[in-house]
Amino acid sequence: MYHSDPPLRLKPNDLEAIEACPASAGPGSKLSPAALDRWKAVRYGLEEALANGGDVDAAVDANAGWLDPIQRELVAELVSNGVILLGTSDAEVRFDPDVDVVVVDYPGRNVEFASYVQLDVTDPHDAGKLERFKIKTGTQGTSSAEAAILLSGSNPGVGFADLMLRDGTIEPIELTANERDKQLDRLCAIAGWERDLKDRRPGWQCYRCDRVARCGQYPPPVGCKVGTRQRTIRVSKSDVVRLDACHRRIAWKVLHVIPTDTGDEVGPAAAVGLLFHEAIANILVAEDREAAFAAELDRVSRDDRDVLEMLFERHKQIEADHVPLQYKLTEYPVGATFILPGLDADRDGNVSDGAAVAVTAIARTDAVGRELDDTPAVIEHRTGKTSDRIDERETALYAVSVARLLGAEAVAVHQHSLGGDGDPECIRILYDEDALTEAEQLLASVLEPIATWHPLDATDPAYTVGEWCTGCPYQERCERFRS
Repeated sequence: MYHSDPPLRLKPNDLEAIEACPASAGPGSKLSPAALDRWKAVRYGLEEALANGGDVDAAVDANAGWLDPIQRELVAELVSNGVILLGTSDAEVRFDPDVDVVVVDYPGRNVEFASYVQLDVTDPHDAGKLERFKIKTGTQGTSSAEAAILLSGSNPGVGFADLMLRDGTIEPIELTANERDKQLDRLCAIAGWERDLKDRRPGWQCYRCDRVARCGQYPPPVGCKVGTRQRTIRVSKSDVVRLDACHRRIAWKVLHVIPTDTGDEVGPAAAVGLLFHEAIANILVAEDREAAFAAELDRVSRDDRDVLEMLFERHKQIEADHVPLQYKLTEYPVGATFILPGLDADRDGNVSDGAAVAVTAIARTDAVGRELDDTPAVIEHRTGKTSDRIDERETALYAVSVARLLGAEAVAVHQHSLGGDGDPECIRILYDEDALTEAEQLLASVLEPIATWHPLDATDPAYTVGEWCTGCPYQERCERFRS
């Protein structure tokens, strides 16, 4: 008797990550479990609340009692929304259905694509009517790739929907037959790729990838290697700068993944700055810069066009007056991983001190290139009124990141100050070997407290009250949990 191997089951999220960056296919390191832990507490808390007559407090105590008060409140909010959505009708709700996965075969290979559902809802007045739900605790619904699997791998008449607990809405999962076929063809193509862990394609996806400390794009110090079980925390350049104000804000964002009260609003000046950064990124690497700039102007309003023209002229003045540069890439992410002493938690929630924690800081450059003597260069464009201000942490992160990535002994950071009332200026900072060593030490001292943040408790680290609280997206929730 012959036994065939079970098919290799692939998830669309993993395939889409590989599509964005093939290097993401390898084993990652250990990231914060906060979002997943809360999702599990919500899922089981919702089931219990529906079974006990809607007693949300009892359900949350039973399933999220071990969480800190901040995260328990989040779980309670989501469970309450779920009870409202599912508990107000006479429909039968069944968690963990016998068949909780929908699969679509990959033609000609022992592979299948899979998407999971968490509950089924049936109409007691129509036994043949079935709606299957995915529980969503964030703002993103089911992707088109997952929708294609769900809708193509099920019997006609079965409906699918997202239970959007944060918004308190039910969103149908729908896709045209033509779009389903396109998405499945796309997944088949990605599944057929040869895996190449050296094919790094850095971008926005790095901020949510579990391989940032291991893939080589954001290297640790020479001779160090981050293990698959090593606690890893990812921060952006902006996070590093904001540490001066309040550690709680950054910890809630990158470690505990606390949802914001409101989204960060972009003011008019910042909006124009973003437009310029997007435009200049396309212009700098274009063969015909004037034509590329004209194309960018066609995309914006007349008011924005006047500002962009002024900033571009000031940029050309800097290029004419200062060290010539050869631009290679724009909007290119660089970063570095630091191995720092801190806290870690095992699978049972036991926290220990003295762990080697990997903290990866990522900075998205405006451009990278070379000076005429081949010195690696990082270019940053500043468009605000205080554009001549130098932040040593930012320039240090640029320099250390590029030096580690390229193995360079020196790196030049060019800050193009385009805003303000004065003349445009290029502020050039050359990091030689000694300066790079000092920059490494500076960054390690700035990032070290991050490694000591409690892995599971969102009441740690402490908050700091100041003028920055006014614009903080966590202000309302933070004020409720101040001692």
